[in-house]
Amino acid sequence: MKFLFILLLAWIIWLLLRPAPQRKIPPHPPRERDGENMIPCAHCGVYALEREMLRAKNGRCYCSPEHRAAGEKNA
Repeated sequence: MKFLFILLLAWIIWLLLRPAPQRKIPPHPPRERDGENMIPCAHCGVYALEREMLRAKNGRCYCSPEHRAAGEKNA
């Protein structure tokens, strides 16, 4: 009986003194991208979303109506 008591006491001490298990923090899932292309303005080179660019008759993309007009004059 004395042996079981000592064994139980040793087990309790071991539980108290062992390092606490560390929680595993799940990594953040990667952000999904829109898949939209960024393209440069043919006049100034500023990158913008393709859907926001203005396309000229010559097929080039511009960031503003002023740059489109300037590009059509120079072409």
